[in-house]
Amino acid sequence: MKRLLMLLGTLAVSACTHTPPFTAEGERCEIVRYSLETPLPGERPMSSILEEGRGDILLLSGGSQNGAFGAGFLDGWHRSGTMPEFRLVTGVSTGALQATGVFIGRPDLTVAGYTIESESDLLDAYVEGSDIAGGLSLGAALTAIRRGAISDLVPLRRRLDTLFTPQVLEAVAARYDPSGSDPDGGAYLLAGATDVDLGQAVAFDMTELAYRYAAAPEGSERRRLKDCYIEALIASSVVPPAARPVFIDNRIYIDGGVRGAVFDDRIASILADNWVLPPLARAEPAPRPQPDPDAAPVQRLLLDPLPTALRDQPSFYILLNSTGETRSECGKVDPADCVPITSTSGQLQDWDIISLAFRTVDLLVDQVERLSIDRASERARDLLARRFFARIRADELDDPARRFVIPDFDGARTCVEWLEVDIADDDPLEFNRRYMRCLIEYGRERGAAQDWDARPLR
Repeated sequence: MKRLLMLLGTLAVSACTHTPPFTAEGERCEIVRYSLETPLPGERPMSSILEEGRGDILLLSGGSQNGAFGAGFLDGWHRSGTMPEFRLVTGVSTGALQATGVFIGRPDLTVAGYTIESESDLLDAYVEGSDIAGGLSLGAALTAIRRGAISDLVPLRRRLDTLFTPQVLEAVAARYDPSGSDPDGGAYLLAGATDVDLGQAVAFDMTELAYRYAAAPEGSERRRLKDCYIEALIASSVVPPAARPVFIDNRIYIDGGVRGAVFDDRIASILADNWVLPPLARAEPAPRPQPDPDAAPVQRLLLDPLPTALRDQPSFYILLNSTGETRSECGKVDPADCVPITSTSGQLQDWDIISLAFRTVDLLVDQVERLSIDRASERARDLLARRFFARIRADELDDPARRFVIPDFDGARTCVEWLEVDIADDDPLEFNRRYMRCLIEYGRERGAAQDWDARPLR
């Protein structure tokens, strides 16, 4: 009987396989790819970008709805008038969705992308949030098998299509230097994804793609190239079974965060070979002086603790759309037995394989995140004069002193309190609209004050 049930289960799963779309020659995106690991034949090595010139670098991480923090941070930073014009912007997952706006000096576009009226602005959910709380329910698992995912990102595609007007893509294209005549080497916008067949991280050159879009005549060719631009960003962001994988030029792609939270040590290793700086530039930045709390905001923003000799050196910025901390869970029947969290008292809750599998994946993702952030920062420390890092501070999200009023909603609450309202009222699958708006305000406050973290992860 067990063998019969296993056979029937196998047949049910195999009956739900899905045929990828086929793209014929002449209809392919032909996006320039840089391998962050082993190049495919014809791919340019990542080092070729940095060999062309030096300048400030921004690395944007993944983080799903927590990308609202990065959107707010970038907007507040830009409004302060102190954000540099980056020569290289890289984004992974939600960071890839943020990258276009900041690359062209329009982080307001990124904020608009995270300011939603409902979760349906970003995805069509096949299940509800309560169906995946603590792991997939049986119904949600069957839905994922049958449909290939538990949601569809068609609304996100439409949203990006609206935000990325011809003027936006032309602004991206204007920073590309196809002739190599720019003495500084032009600028690059890269989106990281994972090539499933290779199992390796790759970087899509969004600047070259935008350049081809801008050069194309009005009509179907422009439409096709804009679709390619959007698909590349979606490819960087999808995590099965939450959403379907993306197929570009007959290759299958998923979230770049599977291989690293940011373009990690590979970037730093390339910098070591190509951006050798004078000894003076290898010193750690001086501690940032504490601003006078009574000083005018503009005066606080203009503080610069760096020696004059270092101010012209390239800077390395990492924005982590996450806390970077491993989330603890109470596994006891009686929550009182979880105080302290390391307590050995009390009966554990019943467990199931699906919930344990989801928890295991969460822990693996946390580890990948920590490793890639630590390696990127530490290996870059001795290569660049200035190194800046910002992340969500978990303790500030429920700090009573940090309550935010959100337009269109009543009251002032902490971000955690807004999240609780979202869960109770909306039961979303992944994107909590009030919480995201709170993260925007929290990030905007941090960015305006240039409130960087002392070190990547404690």
